[in-house]
Amino acid sequence: MRIRQYIVIALLLVVLPLKIYGLSIEEEKKYGAQIYSEIANSATINNDPYISMHLRFIKERLESVVAMPYHVVLTVIESPNMDAFATIGGFVYITTGLISQCDREEELAGVVAHEFAHLARRHIAKRYEKEKYLNIGMLSSIALAMLAGDAKTQEAVLATGIASAQSMALKYSREDEDEADRFGSKFADSAGYGGFGIAEFLKKLRLAGGDKVLPQYLLTHPYHEERIIRLESLWPNRKPIPDSPIFPYIIVRAKVLNKIRGTQSDDIWINRYTKDKKDPLNAYAAYLVYSRRGRMDDALEAIKNIDSPVKDLILGEALLTAGKLSEAVDSLRRVQPGDSSYYISRIYLARAYEAQGERNLALDAWTDLLRYGNSFPEIFYRFAMLSGRMGMEARGFEYLGRYYLALGRLHLAKSNFEKAIAKYGINSKEAKELMRLLEDAKGPK
Repeated sequence: MRIRQYIVIALLLVVLPLKIYGLSIEEEKKYGAQIYSEIANSATINNDPYISMHLRFIKERLESVVAMPYHVVLTVIESPNMDAFATIGGFVYITTGLISQCDREEELAGVVAHEFAHLARRHIAKRYEKEKYLNIGMLSSIALAMLAGDAKTQEAVLATGIASAQSMALKYSREDEDEADRFGSKFADSAGYGGFGIAEFLKKLRLAGGDKVLPQYLLTHPYHEERIIRLESLWPNRKPIPDSPIFPYIIVRAKVLNKIRGTQSDDIWINRYTKDKKDPLNAYAAYLVYSRRGRMDDALEAIKNIDSPVKDLILGEALLTAGKLSEAVDSLRRVQPGDSSYYISRIYLARAYEAQGERNLALDAWTDLLRYGNSFPEIFYRFAMLSGRMGMEARGFEYLGRYYLALGRLHLAKSNFEKAIAKYGINSKEAKELMRLLEDAKGPK
């Protein structure tokens, strides 16, 4: 991980507590947006439409049953570490490493619901208020790391600061974890995922850790043995919850494309496919491996007869990758609203229309997806570029600014928003909205 990212995460844990006390919800949201900008500008945000869009789907199901104090922004970070955490203001982060370890959808939903509960009960804000005088030493450590001339010295200094941060500012208390488990499991159950997913995930991590170093998630979310026992008593008559049809393919993508440490190599995936070509997950994994290697004939051969309820999406994706645009469009258009793969298919359909030169159809497709832009920023980028090429310059600059804002690049967002404001007119409602977005991103003064 880059030194800069260590510094930003440590600052997230250290600098903020010195500044906040008795925050209002609006102030929490502004601080959260500022933290998001720092994280997004330093970490790598996942750009896989399957993963990003399905996590958005899980988030929306939870939001439909939970009265949250603010809109939740869920961001997937590229990292082999297994972790998920929330920051003030409604921001939740989850790593591809954690996603790849979830065998069932209820486990992943349970982890997300647990973070929802931390936000709903304001555990993060309350912890920062409580520890507002404890972090001067860590600030000194981070300052020394910034001034150190070489990377090894920076890492050595940061190690102490980050370890202290984890012990004082990152770990949740036993009471916080117990409350987040109780509320989070009820949230997940109300959303249709069952209430035992978080416990199943904790059991898996406990077995995986053994006598080795504990996975990062257990360091930031401690007391797992007690929590499992309590959750078992809360849900004595639990039943397995069926996965949505798309979920197993999302986990395959997380393991194959994101190269998570400890998962199968490409050759192992191909060997599994060779032994059982009728297994749809084996076939899909082989398609992904062959595609990455540029062997598109083999990729299409693996996928062409796949027996899956999401076949139209998978085949459409494969045909688009192979440059068979008309066939790709036909397949993707067969995915119906209400299907768990519908909005993922719309992303590939919009790309296919663009590749065909069908600008109006592509613009309509991207327009339908704009509300998902913060989850999958490419939507903003594609919409911006297409709008600009079609003569809608103000809208092009606006959504290019939104794209950069989603990536935490405030200077580029500001530059494009200023151009959009000049085109819209300073007194227009669009200009006022863009100025508000920039002000929120800067955080409280």
